[in-house]
Amino acid sequence: MVNRGLNFNFDLDGLADFEDKLKDMEKEFVRNVETGMREYSMLAEEGSRSLAPRDSGDLESSIHATLPVWVGDRIESSVGSNLSYALSVHERPQVPGTRDKYDNGVKFERYYLNGKGRRTFRKANWRGLKAGRKFIERAVVATEEEYEQIMAEALEKTLGGN
Repeated sequence: MVNRGLNFNFDLDGLADFEDKLKDMEKEFVRNVETGMREYSMLAEEGSRSLAPRDSGDLESSIHATLPVWVGDRIESSVGSNLSYALSVHERPQVPGTRDKYDNGVKFERYYLNGKGRRTFRKANWRGLKAGRKFIERAVVATEEEYEQIMAEALEKTLGGN
């Protein structure tokens, strides 16, 4: 008796089409992630501006988000300010008590309370948060769930084709 073994036949018809679809899916995923990161960056910018202390308004208007860019296999964006004092305002420890403000030779008594000026106190809350120090960090923390949701939607759009 001769053992001829078992013969298997595996047909690869359609493999090239499948590879093309995978490449298209990768491109679509990159587009969806870029769109999502732009959306999230604008949200983080909005929150940072809303939570920034207000005196002259220069700090708020200087806050901006960068467009997302790919760095290797990850996408990056940032929110910040080009003002030299922005970092010190962001990181400044809370100062207890009251202080006067001097502006253009005019004294405003008891203008600052616990490190915040009157104009900062008058700002509307953003998502239940008051304006003040650590404004960028607090905006990012407050929007973590939205970030997760936006990135999940990018994946869903890619996989679902919507």
